[in-house]
This record gives sequence, structure tokens and C-alpha cells, in this order.
Amino acid sequence: MALGAATTSSAHTVWIEPKDGRLLLRFAEPGGSFETAPGRLDGLSAPVAFILVTNAAASVAAQRESDGFLLAGASPTNTACAESVFKVRGGRKPVFYARWQPPDANGGAPRLTLDIVPTGKPGECRAYFRGLPLGGAAATLREPDGTERGLVTDAAGFVRFEAKTAGQYLLTIAHHREPLAGYYGGEAYKETSHNCSLAWRQP
Repeated sequence: MALGAATTSSAHTVWIEPKDGRLLLRFAEPGGSFETAPGRLDGLSAPVAFILVTNAAASVAAQRESDGFLLAGASPTNTACAESVFKVRGGRKPVFYARWQPPDANGGAPRLTLDIVPTGKPGECRAYFRGLPLGGAAATLREPDGTERGLVTDAAGFVRFEAKTAGQYLLTIAHHREPLAGYYGGEAYKETSHNCSLAWRQP
């Protein structure tokens, strides 16, 4: 079963998760099956991905597989980030950002246009948009058993929660829109929709 939270009108999200000692970027609806290729996964652009090595970004290749993108050279012990775009729909360009954080990694700085960054304190993250703290943003925390909790970032962009159960968690911010128009894949759009995820496995 897929792990996710609503991020588009079709309730899809993008996130990074470990599999067999590797990191894969997934695309799916919550509780549903992973999108595959050939199929809807083909509508997602090849991610621009990188890992953090001693706090410096190192690019990694994103290789399309049947049920996601393999981040070649990345492992679950790396902090990894990726950015991808889905095809224009309804005059909107959906952009997805994903961050994987190892449980023992310290807090860090934003690396994505819309980013959820752990602070290093248990149960605390901070949301940023274009490098500035994002206050008042609706977020969703998906727990290992599939339960979802609605959260809101405070005025300084912080979001706090309890994550005591072992297993995989996913924290998302969806549909942060701005009137940024343009063309993508030959299609015009009137606004850009930013969606981000932070995934980790609680020991």
C-alpha cells in the first residue's frame, strides 16, 4: 500500500522512501497503489535530485523504474531531496518537492522552494517557501498505521507533533499556490501549485 497525503485535486503526492537499502521517489494517492510506468508515472518529469554530504549538495541520478524513480547512489542514511513537475492540468502547473531525512540527522536549512525541514528537536519541523518561514500553512501528518492528522504551521513556520510509534511517517503541505504563469510542455498555465513532503522512519 502506498504512503501519502492529498497534494493535488486528484489527491496525489510525491515522497521518498527506502526500499532494499535504496531510496525511491514514489507517486501515488493515499492508501492506493503506486503509479507505474507505462502509465501515470510517465506524466511526472524525471526528478532533479541530490543528497547532502557534509552539508553540501551532491547531485544523484533519478532512474525511472516500473513503480517510481530510483535515486542512484543514495541510501537511507543520506538526507535526500528531489523536485519534479506533473503535466499542466486545469491551467495549473503542479510542482512537487520531496525530502527524506534519516532519523539521526540534525536540523538543517531549506534546500527546496517549498520545504519542510526538521529542526533537530523531536517532533518539530519548520516550513519554508522561497527561503522564508511559511506561517499558517495547512499540513498533514500521516502515521505508520495510515492515520492522518491535520496540523497548521505557526506564525514562524514551525509545526509540532508527537511521533512515538515506530515506522514510516509522512508530513506534507499541499496546494501552496501562487499566480505564477507560464508554459510547460507546450501548455499554458495561470498559476503554480507547490506541494512538498518530508518522510522519515521512526526507530
